[in-house]
Amino acid sequence: MNPRRAMLHEPDVCAQALPSRAGGRAATAGQVLMARVRVRWAGVIREACRYSSVPPNFLAALVANESAGDPNALRFEPSVYRHLVSAAEGKSRRYGRVTRAGLAAEVAEILSPKSPAYHAEFLTSGFTSAHASRLAPSPDEALRELATSWGLTQIMGYHMVGRGGTPRDLLEPRFHFRVALELLADFAERYQLNLARDFAEMFRCWNTGQPYGATTDPKYVENGLRRMELYHCVIK
Repeated sequence: MNPRRAMLHEPDVCAQALPSRAGGRAATAGQVLMARVRVRWAGVIREACRYSSVPPNFLAALVANESAGDPNALRFEPSVYRHLVSAAEGKSRRYGRVTRAGLAAEVAEILSPKSPAYHAEFLTSGFTSAHASRLAPSPDEALRELATSWGLTQIMGYHMVGRGGTPRDLLEPRFHFRVALELLADFAERYQLNLARDFAEMFRCWNTGQPYGATTDPKYVENGLRRMELYHCVIK
């Protein structure tokens, strides 16, 4: 599927995406998921995207991919925690590449973990140097919060270092979406992406830190693009 053409044949897409009442075709799990995201978050998403080039259906699909619409979703990333502990002790200056085995042994299907490469993009020597004073005195619980992904789009706690606020603030939906849009804008600027068009690349950035990275779930991008279509239809 070409994400830049995903919405060109709207009637056909929606006819295929949504169940037919006349035919009695049952809704799929994907349709139910996007309907749930719409019911709970359409207003907040629309408000968040008002001054952004990111379309609401992309943000809704990102929510579906990352948390299935649960604003309290949390995932602790052990490999990130180990790096932050090492950085806080002055033993490490850069996030080393780790295997997937180093992450949580079991990952819920809907909560796709970010790839090790994603964290490597951000936990650089520059990061630890710039925020050494914040990391050094951090108690264990604070480091664990920085090593946890939070909320609707599973933003890593360490993104709050130097940003203002705490990782727990990411559990508030409006604040969460504001930070999510800031991070998407950062990706767009870094990689010269069009926020209103380059959806596949944006999904990869969110999961891997790069527009052409290999996602932990091979269907992550495909699922996101499909969920964009579904949301576009159920929101009508």
